[in-house]
Amino acid sequence: MDSKHVQQSADPERKQALQALRASRKASIARATEMMKRQRRETQAILAFLGKAPATVPEIAAATGMPSAEVLWYVAALKKYGRVAEAEKDEGYYRYRSIEASDASQTGAAEGEPK
Repeated sequence: MDSKHVQQSADPERKQALQALRASRKASIARATEMMKRQRRETQAILAFLGKAPATVPEIAAATGMPSAEVLWYVAALKKYGRVAEAEKDEGYYRYRSIEASDASQTGAAEGEPK
C-alpha cells in the first residue's frame, strides 16, 4: 500500500515533467521540420535549374536567389551523393549538370532509336 501511495503522489509531478518535455520538444521538432522543408525546396530549385543546362555556382545563385556560399554547399552535397556532376570548366568555375536530367535525356534517346 505504501508504494502505491508514493506512486500516486509522484504521478502529478511526472505528468507535469512529461508535459514540459513534450512542449520543449514540439518547438525543436517544428524547427527541424521547417529546416528540412527549406533544404528540400532549395535542393529542388538547384536541380530544376541544372536540369535545363549545366551552370556555374554563381549562375545557380543568381537564378535561385540564394547566396553563392550556400549554393556551393548544396552542390558539393549533391555531387557527393551522385545527383550532380562536374561538366566543363568555364572561366575558373566548374559547370555542374544534373545527373537525373542527363539520364532522362539518354533514356529518351535510347527509346527513340530504331532496334
